[in-house]
Amino acid sequence: MTEPSTRLMTGPHAGEHAPRLVSARKPLLHTRSASGDTRMPLPYTNGWFAVCFSHEVRPGALITVPFMGQDLVVYRTASGLLRVIEPYCPHLGAHLGHGGTIDGEHLTCAFHGLVFGPDGACVRACPGQTPPRTALTSRYAKEANGVVMVWRHSEDIPPEWDFPSLDLDDRIYPQYGQRELDGYGDAVGENSVDMIHFGSLHGLTEAAMTHEMEQHTLTVSISARWKGKRLNMRLTNFGLGHTRAENEMPEFGLRVTTLVYATPIAPLRWTFRWIDIPSVARFDGWPSPARKLAYRVLNPMAHRWLISFSSEDMPFWRTRAFLKRPALMAGDRSIAAFRRWSAQFYPANPPGDADTEPVLRASAER
Repeated sequence: MTEPSTRLMTGPHAGEHAPRLVSARKPLLHTRSASGDTRMPLPYTNGWFAVCFSHEVRPGALITVPFMGQDLVVYRTASGLLRVIEPYCPHLGAHLGHGGTIDGEHLTCAFHGLVFGPDGACVRACPGQTPPRTALTSRYAKEANGVVMVWRHSEDIPPEWDFPSLDLDDRIYPQYGQRELDGYGDAVGENSVDMIHFGSLHGLTEAAMTHEMEQHTLTVSISARWKGKRLNMRLTNFGLGHTRAENEMPEFGLRVTTLVYATPIAPLRWTFRWIDIPSVARFDGWPSPARKLAYRVLNPMAHRWLISFSSEDMPFWRTRAFLKRPALMAGDRSIAAFRRWSAQFYPANPPGDADTEPVLRASAER
């Protein structure tokens, strides 16, 4: 197939996004006179999403967390039972995150003194009153890998699929990070399949990528060089809320598992959480005190490096627009595949990957 010639379009008729490469065979001109941000919020997606780290909810603690346009209340009883609930008391709607307290296995509403048992049922009322026949509204929740996850579905149905738990008991000094960002919560997932940006933004060379999809899981395998050293990456997306990145630099015997969580909290606003867990082969045979000391020194250093790596993406995550009909290139086949796969998690009128088929056909012919 013959490639169309290209030229760089600039000047007053180039539109807001000049300069850009366009086909010389059929120039495309874009001009706009209206004002206002053209970014559109996307519907909240279905699946599992993180609401906090486990260590943020100690026994006896109660916290309020933002989640997809609302608050949720997360608390842990004295025995360690974790619960995630809707924030409002079923009596008269008091927000349980404001003054609610944990006493042993019970949660008490500060407004009228109603007490709720570990199953959420109302078990006591203020003196002289009979407790009403009511209960808290629970959320489907799962605690795994040091994170509290909540299931969300637009049709209010129970979890349809699950994600794996890892055995982290032997991991030493995992590093935690969290930031609130503007933009779209699916940025992490789409980033994981964006082959071109790994070279143009992060400086990877000799990069090769494959991807495989299986229902609610999309896995990307990348082999490349970073600053001349071999780098192998395996990025597994479990829906749009959780990505597990396994990065390996064989020449150093270094392996870093990073658990990434992206949770929409409001239109064009999301929380980015991650846990970094480095592992060095040569440390494994050391005595326990020396091994712990080595990881105490290494892990914060690896964490800072990984932050610097992802920080290169953050300005784009904050400011990019979601384009329903992106002008994809031949190297964007994985982006088109991601868009098709991710559509299953949107509740209605999912954002499509319209007009990607010509790109896929052209890619195949090349």
